[in-house]
Amino acid sequence: MESRHIFILIILLIVLDALALNSSFGLIYASGILDDHYSRGEITLFLIFLNLTWLISSLINRTYNEANVQSIKALFKKMSITFLIQVLLLMVGLSFIKHIQFFNAHTFYILLAQIIGTSTVRLVIYYSERLYPKLNLYKKKIVIIGNHDLASLLERYFLKNKLSFNLAGSFTDFNTEVVDERNSKKINKLKDTVKFAIENNLDEVYTTQFPEQCQDLQGVLNLAEKNCVRVKYVTSFIRYKREEEAFANSSYIFNNFYDGIPILVNRREPLSFIGNRIAKRLFDIVFSLFVIVFLLSWFLPLMALLIKLESKGDALFLQLRSGKKNKPFYCYKFRSMNMNKDSNNLQASRNDPRITKIGAFMRKTSIDELPQFFNVLFGNMSVVGPRPHMLKHTEEYSKLIDQYMVRHFLKPGITGWAQINGFRGETKHHEQMLGRVKHDIWYMENWSLFLDIKIIYKTVVNAIKGEENAF
Repeated sequence: MESRHIFILIILLIVLDALALNSSFGLIYASGILDDHYSRGEITLFLIFLNLTWLISSLINRTYNEANVQSIKALFKKMSITFLIQVLLLMVGLSFIKHIQFFNAHTFYILLAQIIGTSTVRLVIYYSERLYPKLNLYKKKIVIIGNHDLASLLERYFLKNKLSFNLAGSFTDFNTEVVDERNSKKINKLKDTVKFAIENNLDEVYTTQFPEQCQDLQGVLNLAEKNCVRVKYVTSFIRYKREEEAFANSSYIFNNFYDGIPILVNRREPLSFIGNRIAKRLFDIVFSLFVIVFLLSWFLPLMALLIKLESKGDALFLQLRSGKKNKPFYCYKFRSMNMNKDSNNLQASRNDPRITKIGAFMRKTSIDELPQFFNVLFGNMSVVGPRPHMLKHTEEYSKLIDQYMVRHFLKPGITGWAQINGFRGETKHHEQMLGRVKHDIWYMENWSLFLDIKIIYKTVVNAIKGEENAF
């Protein structure tokens, strides 16, 4: 399950179904008719059975599986089958309680109220999807490039899974002219339209062709990566099995099956799976809360006082940095320099005259980065990830270094794999930034919670020992 939108929808569906089931029982119970026939213990037992049989039925029927929540038809079909399995399980389970007669008009009313409640939940989801176009913002916006039969199969898959994907278009020949229907005139080449789509909030590009097969395609795919758009390659199962060994020895890696269609990517991304993203986010929340509560709660006001005593200005320094998908955010730091006009354009250098005395100590020990744990808690950053750069430097280096923007597929971090391997601080030379980018991409391809813990440990050790590039 890769889509956050679908994950949230499934959790919401589970919660609302549980609410509908228990509310329907509550309505019947509130009427008082059950009290005339059953004791409190018997009523409680029936409610437990009702919840337990729905849970077991939904697991058997995969009611909350990603593929089964994509359309209103699938939602109602799965709900109906789950309900029938539940009734069957109730009959079998309650048949062992011979001294209580549960199956009567009261049970019928409870089950009727339940089916009405769960049906209402699905209708609300369906009409919310149709009436609120803004929900499309939470789906993956994609395009397909290719004129192969596979492109048609893939298009059908995406249209069938509308709650996960927003299909922006399917493009075939790069040399085809696009016609403006309102003015009945040709406006541009199709490849220009693809470029326009990539530059306007696209998330993924799927192509049935590989760069080795189409010269025009390589430029489009390079543009995609510069705009933080993931590229995925579509192949047939027969071709995949035939060329599996060749793919194993190349840069292409198997990623997923979409209705039996193998999808390949050119790099591993453990954090593309939502389970890993949840684990990393939970770790970030717990770790940042620990630092904020037990350290920053008393250390922040102390440092603020020392900073303000030495120089004029705010104790905290807020600077726009490049975040995930190149979206800017305000990064928090303790102010380590005197107020100056070059703070958003010029990196700190060795013996920089702008740095204050307390600032020199903070930078040497990385104390100035501690307020970024608030960024982590708010979701702008992670504890570990590629360091966020100033907007100006992102713009400059994205033009000079291939794959520079790939590092923006992840949330930026307070520390990272590049930093503990010596690539921190000022980047005077092209090779220094190139090394940082290579380490950031390696981290993205090899992420694990253990690796994050290792990086945090190494960061603390380096801060205590002192680092040559920390100034």
